[in-house]
Amino acid sequence: MLKPALQRLAGLAGYEIFRKRSTVPVSQRAGTVAELEALYRRFVFPDLPARPGRDDLIARLEGTSAGEAIHIVEYLHRSLGVAGDVCEFGVAQGATSALLATEIADGGKQLWLFDSFEGLPRPTEKDVLLDDIFNLGSMERYEGQMAVAQAEVVGRLRAVAFPDARVNIVPGFIEKTILSPRLPDQVCFAYVDFDLYEPIRVALGFLDRVVPPGGHVLVDDYGWFSAGAKTAVDEFVAVAGARWRTIPAAPDSGHFAILART
Repeated sequence: MLKPALQRLAGLAGYEIFRKRSTVPVSQRAGTVAELEALYRRFVFPDLPARPGRDDLIARLEGTSAGEAIHIVEYLHRSLGVAGDVCEFGVAQGATSALLATEIADGGKQLWLFDSFEGLPRPTEKDVLLDDIFNLGSMERYEGQMAVAQAEVVGRLRAVAFPDARVNIVPGFIEKTILSPRLPDQVCFAYVDFDLYEPIRVALGFLDRVVPPGGHVLVDDYGWFSAGAKTAVDEFVAVAGARWRTIPAAPDSGHFAILART
């Protein structure tokens, strides 16, 4: 009974609705998200703690299904007992950043946000276009797309009253910023939404060094938009061997990969 119920609700609150800006009021979407979360908490994630306002923040996400957002929150909470901070690689408008921030507000963990704020980098030959989400006609034309000002991200975090002192924004393309001495020493949870092969590859290489056993990483767009995301994850898992294992997501919950540090 679970799969048909999730499919029906996902049709109302799932990926195709939330990929782009919706004309449906946030309050209406939040109600549907609340119903979907109730199903997940009853049948899939019974230990996921409730949090007021979560449905509203999930309803504001763009490009992320409600099902994926609930998985993000679930595996974030599974990781909070592990040493380290929380990272997001590719923050866009900061909607997911605000969701992560509220979920860790009661603790002392730092939030690290990595983004070029200049849009997508140049695709590589491994970034075969799977889903032309902006109808641009080719993968090459996505270079520079999805650029959002850093101030918008800061505004979203302040809107949820997350302390500035616990926010670390690292602007620039990851291939350069990952060489900075100002990086987290340990990471308990990371959400990777870099879209393309090379930045995902670099982020996973860094996380392999700093995520302790018990931590988790979610990678967005696995098998969606660019083939590079899936390629980067599959190559990483193949090389990492026993250090990481993949966890299957609930049916029809979106396009993403879940990695657990062993």
